[in-house]
Amino acid sequence: MGGKILLFGFEDLPAILAVSGAAEPFGIQVVPVARGDYGRSIASLAGLDGASGPAAPYMGGPLGGRMMVLCGLEGQVPALLPALARAGAGPDCLKAVLTPHNRGWNALRLYGELIRERQALQGR
Repeated sequence: MGGKILLFGFEDLPAILAVSGAAEPFGIQVVPVARGDYGRSIASLAGLDGASGPAAPYMGGPLGGRMMVLCGLEGQVPALLPALARAGAGPDCLKAVLTPHNRGWNALRLYGELIRERQALQGR
């Protein structure tokens, strides 16, 4: 048990509480990320040792949608995804797993990559 879900673009408390409720039976910590922290690395936001520290505060607008990053949950993903969908984080919410490849990325870069992947899968 354990791990974290980083939430980006979740601006309202009911949505955050719904995801927290879905994650609670799995023993997962849900961490809403403030917009000012979007410039920090995903690994840093996940609290990983050795991750780069704070970046310059992000002063831009919203990402354009919701995104969640699953950190340290590899074995739980198959059971977790349906629970998250029932909590309102269905197909419109972009999802990623923290990997060695994306750990140094910030929220903006990861969101952009997920949008490009979604468009490629949809044949755009």
